[in-house]
Amino acid sequence: MATILILGAGVMGTALAVPASDNGHRVLLAGTPLDAVPVARMKAGGIHPKLGAPLAGTVTILMDEELGPEHAEAADLIVVGVSSPGIVWAVDRLNGLLGREKPVAFVTKGLDREGDRVVTYAETLPPRIAGMQSFIGIGGPCIARELAERYPTSSIYASCDRVAADFAAGLMRTPYYRLASSEDVTGVEACAALKNFFAIGVSTMQTRYPDRLRADGQSKNPTAAAFNQAAQEMALLCERIGGSRASAFDLAGIGDLHVTVGGGRNSRLGHGLGLGRTVSDVISGELAGETVEGIDTARIVGSLLRQIENAETRLPLATAITSAVMDGGTLAFDFDRI
Repeated sequence: MATILILGAGVMGTALAVPASDNGHRVLLAGTPLDAVPVARMKAGGIHPKLGAPLAGTVTILMDEELGPEHAEAADLIVVGVSSPGIVWAVDRLNGLLGREKPVAFVTKGLDREGDRVVTYAETLPPRIAGMQSFIGIGGPCIARELAERYPTSSIYASCDRVAADFAAGLMRTPYYRLASSEDVTGVEACAALKNFFAIGVSTMQTRYPDRLRADGQSKNPTAAAFNQAAQEMALLCERIGGSRASAFDLAGIGDLHVTVGGGRNSRLGHGLGLGRTVSDVISGELAGETVEGIDTARIVGSLLRQIENAETRLPLATAITSAVMDGGTLAFDFDRI
């Protein structure tokens, strides 16, 4: 039995406590300052308000102020389950907690900058966390609620240190949580961020081309065409960032893109754009106060596109999404561009 510390009691961090506890591990689930409400509810015996499944009684729930260095010292693996806006907080918290080196796995998805280069957290976080033994990126198609309800789920754990990736995956793997491992941590991290970005464009087609004869009201051909275009452009950008093109066509790429198009905040933004609305309108309306990670990624992708010759021709979908985000306008994409 191992001890696994999960930092962040949002939906994904909490959901990961399910396979970890099912494997008999001691699980410490610690909330951030923004998780006070769900943490209080779970400490009182309730369930996370955004998950349908209760946690095992063996999971120890901690408020942020209850978490101390002794919990990190006891952990064999630390999992960071915060969104990209919380990564600065997580780095500071880890530096205050870690007294000696520990492997740290991140479900946080986002791109970063290193001078003029666009990079991933796999490159920028290790130098900032003194006690991190190995950086492990978690990617792949995983809806938190479905994982918490033990639906069959495939994901991938990646690290430059293959032993560390295999170690983390081995602790978390269950009959329903099927895990692969990879050394292409840059590719997995790049795709984990880019799929949020491309989901905006693919989801736009679901409402731009309605089919009144279908129960969901959505035509399928335009979405499939945009999905394929997104996969090709994701592979190009992934390689440009330093990862393998193959990762774009695996779990962290098209696998995760598929479930993201199926629902979530990036998809909801795309649906609004498909109705001819602007990014600004949707973000200030039904998505007000929500973190739409594809928007942050778009801003960084914009700087990357400026470094690529003939980007408008080679990456028309990425160009259209970026322009809509940067200008706060509509998504101007036509299929005659592919």
